Parts: sequence; C-alpha cells; structure tokens
Amino acid sequence: MVQIPHLLSILQLSHETASTVEAILRDFHALKDSEKDAHRLGTAEAVFPIVFGEDASIRTGPLFSERNNTVWSLNCQLTPGVIVIPRTSQDVGKILALCQSLDTKFSVRGGGHLQNPGFTSNDGGVVISMKNFNSVTVSEDRSTAEIGAGLTWSQVYGDLDAHGLAVTGGRVPEVGVSGLLLGGGLSFQKGKYGLSCNGVVEYEVVLADSTMVKANATKNKDLFWALKGGGPNFGIVTKFTMSTLSNKLWADVRIFEPTKDEKLLDALIRFHKDNENDPNASLIFNFFPGATLLVLLYAEVVRERPAVFDAFEGIGIVAQMLPGSNYTIFEIMNTLESSVAKVYKVANECRYEQEGALKHIPGLKITLVFQPVSSNAIKATNAGVGSPLGIMEQHHQWLLLMTDWSNQEDETVVREAARKIVEAAEATAKKNGTFLKFKYSNYSSRDQDPQSTYGAENLDKLKSIASKVDPMGVFQTLQNGGWLVSRAGK
Repeated sequence: MVQIPHLLSILQLSHETASTVEAILRDFHALKDSEKDAHRLGTAEAVFPIVFGEDASIRTGPLFSERNNTVWSLNCQLTPGVIVIPRTSQDVGKILALCQSLDTKFSVRGGGHLQNPGFTSNDGGVVISMKNFNSVTVSEDRSTAEIGAGLTWSQVYGDLDAHGLAVTGGRVPEVGVSGLLLGGGLSFQKGKYGLSCNGVVEYEVVLADSTMVKANATKNKDLFWALKGGGPNFGIVTKFTMSTLSNKLWADVRIFEPTKDEKLLDALIRFHKDNENDPNASLIFNFFPGATLLVLLYAEVVRERPAVFDAFEGIGIVAQMLPGSNYTIFEIMNTLESSVAKVYKVANECRYEQEGALKHIPGLKITLVFQPVSSNAIKATNAGVGSPLGIMEQHHQWLLLMTDWSNQEDETVVREAARKIVEAAEATAKKNGTFLKFKYSNYSSRDQDPQSTYGAENLDKLKSIASKVDPMGVFQTLQNGGWLVSRAGK
C-alpha cells in the first residue's frame, strides 16, 4: 500500500487540495479492514474528481455514460466506479498510486477492442482510459514514429499516410494500438517483418511505483523483450516508438459466395506451400455468414499479381473491392472497413451447422477466420531480441472464431456453440498430427490460457521480469483482468 505522505508527494497538489485529499484518505485508512469494502468505492468517487477534475468521471456524473460506452463489444461494457482520462505519464503514475492507496481494482483501456469481459473495464473499480495519448510524431530522419497508446490503427495510418510512411501495425481500423502490440500483433507485412511488435524499437512505460522508464534494445532490455507479446503484466505503456516503412504495398480484395468455399479452402492449402518461398505474401481469410472475404497482400510494390497467389485465380467472385494493384496501407484499411459492410449486405440466409441450430438467436453471426502464418514470419519474430511467445518456427494456421448476438441472455448458448466448433477443429488437428498448442492471446477467449503455451522457460522469465519491475505485484493483484502471468497455467 502507498503511504499517504508518499502518495501526496506523487500527486503534487496545492496545499489546500492536498489537505482535503489527505483528510479523506486518513478517514478511509482508519476504518477496520472489514469496513473498508463498503467505503472503498465512495472514497474513490470522492478523491479522483478532486485530483483530476473533469478528467475523472463518476457514475452519477454527466460524462460517465459517454466515456463508458467506448468498448467494442457490449459484452465487455461493465460499470466501473470511476473513469479517469490521464493527460501525461505523470498522471498515469498518480492514478496507480491512488489505486494502491485505496486497494481498488483498475483496468487499462486503449482502443477498448479486447473481446473478453473484464480486460478493459470492471465493476466498481477504476478504468484508466488512454484516449489522450493520441499523437503520432515522425522523427526528423523519418526512420521512426512515436505512437500514442490511446490511438487506433486507422488513426495511426491516417497520420502516417501524409508522410508516405507506415509501420507494422494492425489490419483492422478500430483495433487499438496497445492491445495489439502487447499481444504480438498481425500486420500487413508479417511474413517479411514478423509480428507487429517486432517493429517497436522503444516503449515508454509507467511502472507500479509511478516512475516512468524507457525500454529498448540497450536499456531495460529484459522489459523490452517481455513487452513484445507479454501482455499487461509490467506497467502501463504510454508510447510506442516504431520503425517506419513505406506506406505502399500490393493488395487485392475480393468477396465470394459460400458456394466457392470449398475451392477457396483448396487454394488456401496450395498457398500454404507457396507462401514458404515468398515471405512478402500474406492474406486475410474471413468466412462471414453468407459470404467470404479474401484479402491478398504483398509487402512490396509490384507491377503484376505475384505468382504466390495463383491458386486463387479462376474462382468466381461476387464483388471486387480492390482490384490487384499498389495502394497505401491507409487506402487498404479503409477498403477493409467498407468490405465488411459489403459482406453483410450480400449475405443471405445461408448458415453453417451451428448457425442453423441457433437460428432462433436474434442477431446471430458466426465469423470464421483462417490466418496462415508462415515460418518466415515466425523466424523474423524470433530474430533480434527474440520473443516471449515461444512460437515454433514452422508454418502455422491460426483460427479465429467470432460470434455476435443481440441479447445478453443468449450468451451461454452461443459460447457453447462456438466452443463446439473450436473443439471439433482441434480434435481433427490432433488426430491428423497437425495440432500446435500455441494460442495467440489476441485471438484467445476468456476460458483459454495462451500464456501457458509460451513454454515453461519463457513463462518463468516473464514472471521473473514482472516481479522485478513490480515487486509488490500490483499489476497481478489490483489489475482487474487481462492475460496475467500469475494466472497462467491455473
């Protein structure tokens, strides 16, 4: 627990304000432990607005509802007691100190796109919204860009596009910078450069003791390694400095009818093999209800369609969202956003097995994503400082199943249906010898355990680093959710 004198030195308040805060906290600390739970939330709702003014919202405040409705999935929209929007790294340190003084739960929200309830919000605790960390700054020599932790990838690419630059960021417009990079990240150029986090050359991090540090290849090297996929276990990242790349690459975006799925899957198998010989190639393969989206990507500017994609030629399409050519990443990102809308418009009543069984569920959509990850991508990820993810250097096929539904009371039934699909795929892979135990945390559901698949040595090292930078275990005990190393394997 942060003692009140030390806390006040961190908060750096005026004399009058400090006296008010001190009195409130002393009253709270004077309570018996059995009494504190009943007063914890009320004390937080009293203190945070005094310290942060309008940047702190409580449940009865005028801005609370608007600030709380910033998560991607309604399933993740909980009811915290306080939402705080820090403006500086020092503010982040103050929030962490207050949470420790009150022994209250906190959650960190970047883009709010994580799909698991409790990862970016909580009930009755504090949410730290990073939305004010929203700038992109290109270095004078144009070799790096400093990217705020509260941005989405659409915003990042939009800012970088004006400079003719890009980074190894995400591929979905509304995905947040922090969640993607701290989980690893899949970029448009992953075959050539590895996971998105490989592009990070420096992290600015606020630790549990409220200090701000920088982690790179020469300073705080262990922390630098751990943040490349190790999740929210070590501190709150406020800024990512990433290597810049050209913002142009070749792309082709197509939509197919479900009747073409068998041919597309056959083509995907062929692409698996060809992809091993061409690290520039990657694709996005989404099976939506009633239509299939295929995005072909090549991390170079070329005049003609690369031969690695030959397997997909001759399969009739419903719509061509982008004809094969060279585009900026920002253009591709915007097209992907409109392509998903187009998919739903052309979708018909076709449903797969589980959808048919659940056709009575209002708003039900089941989306299946096949994500080939070549051995080249994994070798690039494991190069340099290495990766805590422990991914075997061979060709992978990552599967993501996404379910949407309208009514909260249908959650149990829908999740059980989704589990059946995943279990069937895993059982088949185990039977034919193609199963790999690695689970990508950004694709993982709350009942999975991705960090236990990183390997015992890597997990032990992550735990050791977490203990070193956070000896009191603040991020393991007070952080409400996320892939925490203290919970891995349990």
